[in-house]
Amino acid sequence: MNRYLPPVFLLLLTCAPALAQSASYSFDNFDVANGVRIYSEPAKSHAAVPRSRRTVGNATATKPDRNVIPTVLVYPATADGGKTSSLHGYTTGSAEVDNYLVNSGTNNGVDPLLLYSIMHQESSFKLHAVSPKGARGLMQLMPGTAARYGVSNIFDPKQNIEGGARYIRFLLDLFDGDINLALAGYNAGEGAVEKYGWRIPPYSETQEYVRRISRRYSLLRDPNAALYAPRISSAQVARLRDKQPAPLTDYERTVLTVRLPDGRLQLMSQ
Repeated sequence: MNRYLPPVFLLLLTCAPALAQSASYSFDNFDVANGVRIYSEPAKSHAAVPRSRRTVGNATATKPDRNVIPTVLVYPATADGGKTSSLHGYTTGSAEVDNYLVNSGTNNGVDPLLLYSIMHQESSFKLHAVSPKGARGLMQLMPGTAARYGVSNIFDPKQNIEGGARYIRFLLDLFDGDINLALAGYNAGEGAVEKYGWRIPPYSETQEYVRRISRRYSLLRDPNAALYAPRISSAQVARLRDKQPAPLTDYERTVLTVRLPDGRLQLMSQ
C-alpha cells in the first residue's frame, strides 16, 4: 500500500482534531467494492397505515420498541429532518445546485443540509455520476425510484434533487421521523428496513452508509466545523474535487469542512 499522503491531505489532517465529533464512530469492512463512475454526457407521503404495523408483501412487519433499535447518533434527530431553509454557508460548488437543494428541502420539509450530506456521499456533487448498480445523478436515484417520483430526466439536477427530496420525505414519514432508518431505506430500500423489524438492515454496506451520512450531517450542523475550517487554495480544491467517491468497502478516515478561496464552506472527504 502506498503510504504517501499528498500535501493537501496533510493540511486537512492537521485540522482534524478541531473538527472531531462528540460521538465516536467505528467502521467495518464491506463486501461491495465499486464506487461510481462519471459519464461525460449527459411533498408527498405514504398512505396512512397504522404506525405499529406495516405490510411488506404478504407479511406484516411489527415496529419494535424504538429504544432497542441500534441506530447511530444523528444531530438533530427530529421528525422534520431538522428543518432549516439554507445551507448555512456550505456550497456544492454550483450556485444552481445549491438553490435546488434549498428549494426542494424547504418544499418537502427536509433539512437541505441532510440532502447535502446525502449528495456528498452519493455523488460527490458530480452531475453525471452513475453507480455500477445503475443509480444516477446527484442524488443517485435508481430509474424505478426516479419514475416513482416524477423524474423524467434523471440527469437534470433540479428533477434529480426533487426526486431525492421526495423520497427522503416519504421515508421520514414511513419511519416516524427516524433519520437513520430513512437513510437505511434510501440505500437498501424501505422494504429491507421493514423486513428486519424497523432496524438498520444487517448489510455492512448499508450500515457504513448510515454511519457516513450521520457523520456528515453532524458535521454540517456543528458550528465549530465552520469556525475551525482550514482555508484551501484553488489548486487544492481542484485536486480534491477530482477524487471519486470512496467505495463503502474502504475505511473513511475523515471528512472535513474546508473554506474555499471565496469564503464559502464545503465538505471534503479524504
